[in-house]
Amino acid sequence: MSTDDPARKARLENSKDMIPVQGTVDVEVPIDTLWGAFTHANLWPEWNRCFFWVKNRDLVAGRQLVWAFQPIKWYYLYKMFATAKIVELEPQRKVTWQVTVFPGMYARHTYHVEHLGDGRTRFGSWEQAMGWGFRIIKRFWITHFTFVKDESLIGARRLETIYKNAGNLSEAAIRGAKE
Repeated sequence: MSTDDPARKARLENSKDMIPVQGTVDVEVPIDTLWGAFTHANLWPEWNRCFFWVKNRDLVAGRQLVWAFQPIKWYYLYKMFATAKIVELEPQRKVTWQVTVFPGMYARHTYHVEHLGDGRTRFGSWEQAMGWGFRIIKRFWITHFTFVKDESLIGARRLETIYKNAGNLSEAAIRGAKE
């Protein structure tokens, strides 16, 4: 399902403000299991260290997503609160949200999954932004987007480890995982 603004999306795709920050990792977790765990957004901080807190239990197209990020370095003394609108949600494929709360900035973030067969799934993170407000502190935003991408891919590996150890990705297994 999509609640997207096609014109704004097209402007972002054609923007020269930045190249997208993106990456993928292949994990030995069936796509339905990985997607089922991933859609419980309130559990993201348990396996993805870029998140401090997420309000939403589930991902729903058209709804606001509310969360707080950890700082990009452990010794920085901030938590960055964020809100975005979920504009695309395709089960077992992707979720995309757009951020428009910062003046002069439009950003989109997509988490996506791809079935690879034999119980394997590719998990990916993609993000791009544009606008004068983005360009003013572009260096910070690129560093932040890279932090989110890197921690998300590491987090997918954590989910793989939990799955291998527990045989599932239930809430109890995710919350009970110790490194």
